[in-house]
Amino acid sequence: MKRMSHKSKKLFKYIERIAIAFSVLLNVILGGSSNQTLSARQYQRKKEKKVNGVWLIDFIFFFDPEHCMMSWLYWNTHQNIRKVKNNYVQRTQDMVEYKYNDGERILDEQPKQSDLDRLRWRIT
Repeated sequence: MKRMSHKSKKLFKYIERIAIAFSVLLNVILGGSSNQTLSARQYQRKKEKKVNGVWLIDFIFFFDPEHCMMSWLYWNTHQNIRKVKNNYVQRTQDMVEYKYNDGERILDEQPKQSDLDRLRWRIT
C-alpha cells in the first residue's frame, strides 16, 4: 500500500476543512445551530424521532461508519465542554498552585490555616 505524500495529506486536510465549513454553513442556512454540521443535526433529529436524512448521509459517507452519529457525538461533547468551562474557570480562578513542605511530606493542595501557622512558627 502506497503512503500519501506530505503534500497530499495537507491537501486532503484542507479539502476536509472546507467540506466541514460548508456543512456548517448549510446547516445554519437551514436553521440549525452554529458550529454544528448538517450530519450532526440530522442525527439529533433522528434522536428526537423527527424526519431526518441520516440514512442518506451515512450512505454517501459509506467509508465512515456511523458518520452522523460520530458527528453528533463530536459536536455534543464540545458543546458540553463549553458549558462547563465557565463554571470550572469561575471555581478555579482564585486557586493558586501550592507546593510546600511541612517537614513530613510535600503537599500540593491549598494549605489549611493550621498548616500555615505551623510553617510561620518554624520560619520565625
